Amino acid sequence: MHARRRDKVNCFQINLQNSRRATINLGQLINQHNVDTTYTQETYTVNNKFAEFSRSHKVYTSGDGRKRTAIVINNDQLDVTLLTQLSNENCVAVEVRSEAVKFYNDSKYFDSRRDIEEGIRQKMQWITLREKV
Repeated sequence: MHARRRDKVNCFQINLQNSRRATINLGQLINQHNVDTTYTQETYTVNNKFAEFSRSHKVYTSGDGRKRTAIVINNDQLDVTLLTQLSNENCVAVEVRSEAVKFYNDSKYFDSRRDIEEGIRQKMQWITLREKV
């Protein structure tokens, strides 16, 4: 995990396609490119837990079932709060703060076997609730 001060946050988004190798490589890429926050979908899990990832990174997931998304933090200067009322196995929502920045973001998985309208309604609900926070 790195620590640096600045007014920007370096973000990365990736679908890991449930691949163990991709998850292992992701940790190396995050460190190599100094990525602050990574938003993942189709995360590799073992027994419903985020697996094969360095313990030096903070990993945010939610729910009791199979987790399909996660947010990985790789910067000690970022204070992150999991927004539990907006998070579940398919969506992890966080508030990210530092001395210079504050923003809300989420990592959301849309299941291709489910009605896309349901996913859009959930996303709109998330935006509405986020505005109230």
